[in-house]
Amino acid sequence: MAPDTRVASVYGLLFAALTGAASGATDLASVGRSIYTTGTLVNGSSIHATAQQDVTLPAAAAACANCHRRSGLGGSEGTARVLPITAAALFSPRTAAPIRPAYTDATLIRAITSGIGADGRRLDALMPRFALDRHSAQALTAYVHQLGATTTPGVDDHTLHLATVIADDAPAQTRDAVERVLARYFASKNGGSRHEVERAAASRRHAYGERADRAFRTWTLAVWRLHGPADTWGPQLRQFEQQQAPFALISGATGAHWQVVHEFCEQRAIPCILPIAEPPDNADQDFYSLYFTPGARLEARVTANHLARALPDLQARVTVLRRGDALSDSAWLSFSARWRELGYREPQQKIVSPEERAAPTRLELQDQPDAVVLWLDSPSMVSAVTALGGLERLPALIYTAESFTDLTQLPADFSARAHLRHVYPYSLPNAKGTAFAREQVWLRGQGLGDLDVRIAGQVLFACHVVGEQLAGIGNNFSREYFMEGLEHMLDGTNMTTLFPRTALGPQQRYLSRGAYIVESAIGGAAANVTWVDM
Repeated sequence: MAPDTRVASVYGLLFAALTGAASGATDLASVGRSIYTTGTLVNGSSIHATAQQDVTLPAAAAACANCHRRSGLGGSEGTARVLPITAAALFSPRTAAPIRPAYTDATLIRAITSGIGADGRRLDALMPRFALDRHSAQALTAYVHQLGATTTPGVDDHTLHLATVIADDAPAQTRDAVERVLARYFASKNGGSRHEVERAAASRRHAYGERADRAFRTWTLAVWRLHGPADTWGPQLRQFEQQQAPFALISGATGAHWQVVHEFCEQRAIPCILPIAEPPDNADQDFYSLYFTPGARLEARVTANHLARALPDLQARVTVLRRGDALSDSAWLSFSARWRELGYREPQQKIVSPEERAAPTRLELQDQPDAVVLWLDSPSMVSAVTALGGLERLPALIYTAESFTDLTQLPADFSARAHLRHVYPYSLPNAKGTAFAREQVWLRGQGLGDLDVRIAGQVLFACHVVGEQLAGIGNNFSREYFMEGLEHMLDGTNMTTLFPRTALGPQQRYLSRGAYIVESAIGGAAANVTWVDM
């Protein structure tokens, strides 16, 4: 059999399976989902589409989800409104302008391929015309029949179920902040001080009732406690979900292994909102998880970008002294990759042993570096910075970063302080010496002033984010719609004083993408401050 014939036979068998019995219908919708979200056909090739009559679109731009969004609830493209295409929207008549009859499978395929609507009128030229074979068209239609048609787990007419994940590996002060802030916020949310239950009931009785009122539900919080090694967390998470599936996860902390939770949320399509965690690489490529920053990877890239401004010589020697753990591994990979992108010679690294970190009276370096990057914990940093100050030839620049060393813990009396640069991703204190003012007011008012304000403030902000977005989605309790709305709501938000600059857009999953370079940072004081993007 010729190769082309074998391939055709394989696809023929596949299509036969897809168009078979009940299980085949599920498979067909799965194929349609790939077409809808990525523009990829069943044979792995890219979908072909044209817009504006003759503009050919690449597959990434042609995917239905780009305009109609993963939820199918639409949005806007510039001044053009993108209408919902959920099953309820398409397969029912529309009585508001523009009026049209309900779509059938045949008229929907005609609209997708030829641009002719259910009412026989030509669709807007911005709507692509797709070149689909019969089987791909059937698959896409099968998926649209499911779009928005299933009940979202974790929500009913009166209750919204949320969960947080806390592992034994997380630092004690972080676990404490997550639990206490969430408990207090949920109690306040459910207190009924503004007659939310009555307003929600009244709103549901009227067609034009307030969306925020319609969305009100009593919030319940499940604390998912993970025990044992990280490779046992997957079954634990699945068991928690079977007991009560949440609408979303809110905040949470697990120490060094959050990626297990991230992968679980992506597989199970559960929104995960602003955990106190180091995110996995390339979180922007996933959909259901939102993070504050890229963490140590951000600080590493900011270090490289700032260093490149200060050291124009591409042969400049840079040495990184770091711990030998997963956090510094991630930072090193990010820094060295960025340094090479900028055209510089390969940086050197030295993993400082626990014994050396305990008392590094003398740092053994391969050569005299022009700059040193120190990714060590605060106690080790004091000794390391002091030892650097005693070198015969001091490096021109010494960098530290907040993921490894607290700004306030840097030594106050050290001869090389003018060489020190600290990467700090949070808001700096204002003229009165107060940082995170909005968060501090709430925490003190709730009797939580003893918590670490930076950690507790992040938990509180996650609560505000979930509350504000739920108020904005009305009764459209779609997990996908919930995530899509965050991309607009949090772009340049003033809902928090934790981060000086926030920006979020479609397919972005990091709230902040830059950091301050604090010069001569001694005991938390700064002589000069510069913002650097990653």
